[in-house]
Amino acid sequence: MIRILTQNGNQELSVQQNLSSVAALENHHYWLDLSALNDEENKQLKALLPIFYRQVNESRQHSRRPQLKLFKTYYFMSLRVVNPSTLKMHELFLYIGKHSLVTLHSDHLKAINDIWHESRATDHFSDHGIPDEVLRQLLGRIIDQYIMAANDLEDQIDDLDLNAKNESVHKLNRRVFQLRSELLSFRRMVSPLIDIIQRMIRSSLIETSEEQELFLRNLNENLSRLTHMIESDLEITSDIRDSYLSLTSYRTNRIMQTLTVITTIFMPLTFIVGIYGMNFVYMPELDWQYGYFVVLGVMFLIAVIMYYWFRKKGWFDR
Repeated sequence: MIRILTQNGNQELSVQQNLSSVAALENHHYWLDLSALNDEENKQLKALLPIFYRQVNESRQHSRRPQLKLFKTYYFMSLRVVNPSTLKMHELFLYIGKHSLVTLHSDHLKAINDIWHESRATDHFSDHGIPDEVLRQLLGRIIDQYIMAANDLEDQIDDLDLNAKNESVHKLNRRVFQLRSELLSFRRMVSPLIDIIQRMIRSSLIETSEEQELFLRNLNENLSRLTHMIESDLEITSDIRDSYLSLTSYRTNRIMQTLTVITTIFMPLTFIVGIYGMNFVYMPELDWQYGYFVVLGVMFLIAVIMYYWFRKKGWFDR
């Protein structure tokens, strides 16, 4: 899908959907949004914006992490956008020039669609216009979605802790490891973005007003708090994982202890049965009238004595 939002000198907005018209917008403010391009549209993009096309391919081939590349007249960004409901990551590429903003993504992104429709509804931007205001709104929405996703992960951790008694240890361990994997992936996505925002603030190649710089610093603070939240959640999941592993080990030891007690009690009984099970003719006590019951009584007495002895030692304590 191709859609172009243009802005004239009176801050009025209009929409176009023809990629070939971009060449005529060289001195105009515009936002070009590209998604799910077919082969023909990819060829048009390569012809009209060869630098952007090359940067996108290089980013896809060599780096899966967010990055920022600064040039004299423009800068290139690749970000990871998270879906708060599914926690799925989506790639987003941005080309930011003095008067233009190009966004490229292969999936449906709620943040971009919301900004697009809100822009259409207002019919104008503030004095900053395109690309500054669109970029600011987009970065703000992406960070908000990060925070929503982090809160959702935190809720899952709390739910896991509260319902631990209702699930088996194996299911709990699987959920803990899955949550840790999602948190680690989330941290790999958020941490580089802090460096990107700091570079945008400090770079002399990016012109920012005092208001824009304040906005970027607020974003940086939100990302720092988000990073601390992720680190804290990782520590919590690590503690839960260690607790579950310790509990599993403890339960295994208790089972082995019970089996050991049972085996130990039956050892002398098995010894007696083995002796009286030998097929010798001249064995003592074979002619006793009550020998069978006496042996059973002795075996029962041995079992009871050993049971109470183990219980006194605390082997049956919970």
